[in-house]
Amino acid sequence: MKLKSHLYCLVAICIWSTLELAGKLLGEGISPFAITAWRFLIGGACIAPFAVRNWTQNKIKLTVSSILKLGLLGILNVVISMLLLQWAIYYGKASLVAVIVSMNPLFVSLFALVLLKEKLSKFQIYSLFVGLVGLTIIILGEKELFQQNFVNLPLGIVFAILAGVTFALYTVLTKWAVSQYGNLITNSVSFLIGGIVLSAINLIIGKSMSFDPSWHNIWLLLYLGVIITGLAYILYFEAMKELSASRASFYFFLKPALATLLAYFFLSEQLSAWQIGGIILIMVALSRRFWIDLYERNKLKA
Repeated sequence: MKLKSHLYCLVAICIWSTLELAGKLLGEGISPFAITAWRFLIGGACIAPFAVRNWTQNKIKLTVSSILKLGLLGILNVVISMLLLQWAIYYGKASLVAVIVSMNPLFVSLFALVLLKEKLSKFQIYSLFVGLVGLTIIILGEKELFQQNFVNLPLGIVFAILAGVTFALYTVLTKWAVSQYGNLITNSVSFLIGGIVLSAINLIIGKSMSFDPSWHNIWLLLYLGVIITGLAYILYFEAMKELSASRASFYFFLKPALATLLAYFFLSEQLSAWQIGGIILIMVALSRRFWIDLYERNKLKA
């Protein structure tokens, strides 16, 4: 069962590594507000039939209070974290956004310590420090930081950091919800409520939900909704049934390399030598589970 959970995490992270690329390929023809709302409305709707079947078969009790709690999770994820992520993609550099957001497991450890009482080891503390050093190097090593090649690269970096921190909080809180209501119900209800709330906000503040209905835009939105938001979330939080929050998020160490390669090949985005060094530091920090296991094996042999 643990092997299957690890495989689910691996597949989910590979899918999520394409998120920034897909968001960037949509271009400026559709606003970050609309992309995020449509993405989670589509994703929630795709999961809904499976969630309903799971609800009826397992006779899971859903009260008004539990729906409100799931709705708050949806608002945290959709209206705050993922909207910040889409803003970061819109204003900044896809490869940078992917690397920064992939640091969220480092913050998961802190939130898991406070909220889930999961023990924070010395390796996790070292990882957080190394990751922050890597992030600093990446930001300071950005040659195009104040150039006009992007809409507003410094603002994009700020949004990416905030997206990573808030998604870490969402990850920790959702582990509890999944244990109570199951993966399918938790994601479907929270996605739909989050998408509906963001759509309502768009209408109130005058942000259009419309977009050019070209095949390019339709297929990218479907990919964002069905695959990235539907399938990947299900796999990831299904894995969290067997794994701790910090262990499940371990696989995020792959995302900086995968997303950077995708941005290089499809968007022609370049990174400096300093930034590549920073990415390596972040990958080392995110792969702390490997180093912990290696240390413990060597300790046993000694």
